[in-house]
Formats: sequence, structure tokens, C-alpha cells
Amino acid sequence: MKITAIHTRVMGVPGRNWIFVFVETDAGITGIGEATTEYQEQAVVAAIEQHFAPLLVGKDPREIERLWQMMYRLYWWRQGVVMTSAMSGIDQALWDIAGKAYGQPVYRLLGGPCRDRVRLYARGDLGLPTMASEAEAAIKEGFTAFKWGYGPTGRPFDEAENIRTAHATAQSIVAAMGDQPLDLMIDCAGLFSLNGAIQMIRGLQGYPILFVEEPVGIDNFNEIERLHQAGLGINLALGERLCTRWAFRELLERRAVDVIQPDICHAGGISELRKIGTMAEVYGVRIAPHNPYGPVALAAAVHVAAAMSNFLILEYCRFSPLFFAVQKQGISVVNGYAELPTAPGLGVELKMELIEQHPYSPLSIRSYFAADGAIPLI
Repeated sequence: MKITAIHTRVMGVPGRNWIFVFVETDAGITGIGEATTEYQEQAVVAAIEQHFAPLLVGKDPREIERLWQMMYRLYWWRQGVVMTSAMSGIDQALWDIAGKAYGQPVYRLLGGPCRDRVRLYARGDLGLPTMASEAEAAIKEGFTAFKWGYGPTGRPFDEAENIRTAHATAQSIVAAMGDQPLDLMIDCAGLFSLNGAIQMIRGLQGYPILFVEEPVGIDNFNEIERLHQAGLGINLALGERLCTRWAFRELLERRAVDVIQPDICHAGGISELRKIGTMAEVYGVRIAPHNPYGPVALAAAVHVAAAMSNFLILEYCRFSPLFFAVQKQGISVVNGYAELPTAPGLGVELKMELIEQHPYSPLSIRSYFAADGAIPLI
């Protein structure tokens, strides 16, 4: 079996441009992957179609590790979200081909399942008026975990107001929960200073917090290490903006977090997510993959999560009806859990005509400014 072509399709949806990757073969099998990346979408598409496709056409798609090493090591610049996202989408598609060729779901090729189903957490995606109402909706859908964002940052950027908002939102969600069990997470998007993060986390003590995500920036691991050493009694999570096992190595060696969050669309695909998880297991760190993108990314992440011993929970993004509409076949979600697929490969197929009806649309970048007009150091 040989690769005959690699191409992409970009589908514009609210707040995202999903980048789908298609790897075609001379055996009539096409593998599907996803390389969705905010803000650098066109660069990722070019990396896939203009750099990696000429390298891989003519190769055996079942030699997944060899092809991963070629994509990573044969180019001088090895890191960077553009190249690793392009690799991630292709890697997912190669695993999809392998599963289809051997007639097995991908998680069985990864060693078989470690669990019977994959726990998901809901996000505040539905456009409801408050996070409390979003949490109530998640509970009604059967989810046992919920994550909300850091809230409006205002103009000018005001850390103290962000802290007050985080505490007030947590209080409102807990009040809305009543007697219903619900693990909570807050995504801080790296917006807090070290002292601000300490103050914010102290105010969450006593609530059922599963983890606090990216409380400080990722440019300096010293800050997350110092925050972890403060012994605040709440799990700290980080990793959506780190790519490949080499980026995670220092974080793990420092023992700076309790949970890591590699993204299957950025960190290197199925192959690399599995290796990152194995590294983390050595340090007693759980893995909760970052996953706010499209249906192929969800499917790929579910397969890895099923076969990973130190998996904790998986992000589930359901804010766009197009997520469901674009799928001919996909992952089944029941009462807050992803059912293990039984179809060969990743178990997801897409409606190409619907993708074509929703072309790429540039995204607005996040814009934070201090009172004097400077950009905050976040």
C-alpha cells in the first residue's frame, strides 16, 4: 500500500476553522485526521500540502513511526505549532488508514482498551446567559464534570476584577448544582500573575475543583513550579500550548503540575500523545487532553484515552451544531461518556459537501491592554 495524495479542507465554524486532513492510498483507503489550529491555519495547510505531502507520497502509510520520524527529523526546524500541528493531522490520518486496513478500531492497535468508556467534561459552550445555567444544562445532559473560562477581562485589563469574577462564578455554579455531583475546572488561559493565581486559587478552596488550568503563563516554568510548591491543595494543569514530548519533559522533571493537557491536534498526533502520556505516568501525573476542536480530533483523542492507563478526563466541545451535522459517522456520547467505537480506524466519516459550504474565515485575535495602552505581560 502506498500514499498517493495528501490534501486538506478547511471548514469555518463559529470561533474556529477546522482543518481536516485526508491521506489517500492506492488501496482505495482514505485516512482522515484533524490539524485545527487557531490563527495559523493557512500556515498549517501549507505545511501539510507543500512540505509534508511531497515527502510522504509514495510511502507505505502503515509505517507510522517511520513517517513520524521523517516529518520531525528531516526538517531543520523541529518545533513550533505550525509544523507539529501539520504532523498531528497527518499522523491521525495514518492511524485511521491502519485501522481500516486491519479491520480494527485504532485503540485496539494501541494495545487495547484500559477502560470501558471515556469520561468527558462539558464546557460553557451553549450560549446560555450564565455559567450557572450552562452547568445546569451539562448536568441534565448527564455530564459529571464542567469547565468554565476566566470570564471577561475588560478594558483595561484588570487582574483583581478577573479574580473577583472567578470567585463569583464558582459560587454561582456551586449554588446551581444543589445536591448534584459535578467536578469543576476553570480555564485561566495563562492570564494571572503568580500572586494573582495564588489569590484566585485560595478563593476556590472548598469547592469541588478537579483542576485549575493554565493559571499562569507558559513562557516561564518557574512560575508554575513556584505555584505548585505553594501547596494550595488544588490540582494544577498545563500543556495545551506545548508540543511534543520534548516540551513536556522539563515540566514533568520539575514536578510542576498534577495534570498535563497535550492537544492531539498540536502535540504530534496519536503517536506522540501516547508517548507523552507514558512519560507522565512515570511521574504519577494524569493526562486530560486539551480538545476544543472538531469531530475528528474528538475521535482521535477518544482512541488514545481508551488505551492510556493514566488518562483522567477529556474535553468535549459542543458549541456548534455543525459539529454534529458534518459527521456521517462519529463518536457516540452517552451520559457524559464517549462510547468506545467499534468501526475500523477512527470511526468518523465526514460530509464533504457541508465542509465546502463553510469556507475559511479569519479569526479575531484576543486583545488585552493595560490602562496605559501597553500589552500586559500575560
